[in-house]
Amino acid sequence: MEITETCGTLMFPAEVDLSNGDMILGQALRLLDSGTPALILDLTGCAFCDSNGLNVITRSQMRASELGVPMWVVLPPRGLVRRVSDVAGLQRRVAIAPDVATARDALTSAAHR
Repeated sequence: MEITETCGTLMFPAEVDLSNGDMILGQALRLLDSGTPALILDLTGCAFCDSNGLNVITRSQMRASELGVPMWVVLPPRGLVRRVSDVAGLQRRVAIAPDVATARDALTSAAHR
């Protein structure tokens, strides 16, 4: 997990499934509850993500919304994780960026409005 002054960034591991989904969710919720002003979930290095990974994202978004914290999910434009996310309709529930720089720029722009 990388934390910057403007947001917390949680990098997902190469695989997210039943074995580690709860741990990743715990990290995301701790980061949100610690007062981070924004959250980025970075799935750039994630090659496999089952429903547990989607659950992490959805529950993190629910908590971020409760706290009024903006959240972005970084998904590469291609690959298995992107296809699973598209099939699940993730883009209708969370803001998605193709890379961390784009997500940070969007958060910075929103903060200056």
